[in-house]
Amino acid sequence: MAENEHPPIEFAPTVQGEFCWTEIATNDAEKCTAFYTEVFGWDFKKDDGAGGMAYNEFSTGADYPVGGLYQMDPQWFGNNPPPPHFLNYVWVDDVDAATAKAQELGATVRRPPMDIGGIGRISVIQDPTGAHIAMFKPKQ
Repeated sequence: MAENEHPPIEFAPTVQGEFCWTEIATNDAEKCTAFYTEVFGWDFKKDDGAGGMAYNEFSTGADYPVGGLYQMDPQWFGNNPPPPHFLNYVWVDDVDAATAKAQELGATVRRPPMDIGGIGRISVIQDPTGAHIAMFKPKQ
């Protein structure tokens, strides 16, 4: 495994168009983790393979994680970060093709297709109404 590669993650069985992952971007990871543990009973596990990023995968009782929580860092968001937010990921068969199709239909590409070491390929778009969503295809 390369230095910046993440160990494989086992995802729930998913097909084209289904939600497969969610991320919580927060300005207080410790407080946010405690909140969701208390409210929903989510189980958080620190992920040491996230390329130096403080990332916590969480599960809802299943044998596999369903999402991640991370502390927003000025390194990625600059001095004007967005408010804390959730970002949902949809499973697609081809991230590049789905991103191009979304753009043809009026979406704005916020993060062009890119590989996430050892995990898969993602992109983030903003739909024509302003909502953000991510696309994901796991590494095979």
